[in-house]
Amino acid sequence: MNRLPPLNALVAFRAVMETGSLVSAAQKLAITASAVSHRLKALEDHLGLELFERRSRAVFPTAAAYRYASEIAEAFDRISTATRTIEAVGNRDTLSIHCSSSFASNWLLRRLRSFTAHNSEITVTVSSSGADQSIEGGLYDLVFTRQSNTPDEFEELTLGREKFRPLISPELLDTLGYPKKPNELLKLPIIRSEGATVSWETWLSEAGVPNPIVNEMMVFENAALALDAAEKGFGIVLESNLLSAEAETAGRLVPIFPEYQRDGREHKLMWREKRGAEPKIRSFRDWLESQLRYDFVDEEAYEPVAALVD
Repeated sequence: MNRLPPLNALVAFRAVMETGSLVSAAQKLAITASAVSHRLKALEDHLGLELFERRSRAVFPTAAAYRYASEIAEAFDRISTATRTIEAVGNRDTLSIHCSSSFASNWLLRRLRSFTAHNSEITVTVSSSGADQSIEGGLYDLVFTRQSNTPDEFEELTLGREKFRPLISPELLDTLGYPKKPNELLKLPIIRSEGATVSWETWLSEAGVPNPIVNEMMVFENAALALDAAEKGFGIVLESNLLSAEAETAGRLVPIFPEYQRDGREHKLMWREKRGAEPKIRSFRDWLESQLRYDFVDEEAYEPVAALVD
């Protein structure tokens, strides 16, 4: 079936699933309960299956309704995000940026004040919803990404290749003692960051540990959460020096076995080639290049962080 269901029927369905009744859904949508019921029936006819059991004036979702609601929830969230973003893009003085939530909280937002201070005429919006490919849809002016291929008609500024090595809080390191060999890390509380592009198994193998079996104590879906847990002393995390740079500089995290650091992916900033000369994009690109002189991007820039363990 290629034909999409009527949007008003989907909206009514979602409202009923969220509120639990026809009357509450009708109040939320500012229509009658009868209109909500008719829209639900139209959706069921379109799908060719029953979404609700009807008893007196009440409706009860079927298993199919719960599955369908779960599947379309992300689509509604993305429509909401796209609407907010496209409204912002329509403002010539607004710069819309897309990046991962970890990159936003651990790198970009910590530096963005210096950009806004010198570009007060630009309103910056930052989104971490959706995938890197969102730039191809034209929803964002700029996208920070780790994807390897640059789409046609786009330009890029390479930030550099991140480095991965274990990180631990000084307090936990004092308690546990500095391990003598990489294989001793397997006996310590390990935190896994699912967003990391280098796994514990890969790092340990490269550090000379054969067929490592990692029994992590905690698992987090992104780097920001994993690094925060490591700072709080829950365990050792394997993460990017890009995202951990501030915590290391402040002494909240220190690297273990930095001599075994392993390359991750390259970070890039992308924009449409035909828009590269726009003042707001050019201003941000120039600002970013100035920031890169103080960060991890190449071996030379990484040395100040590595020097913390000398």
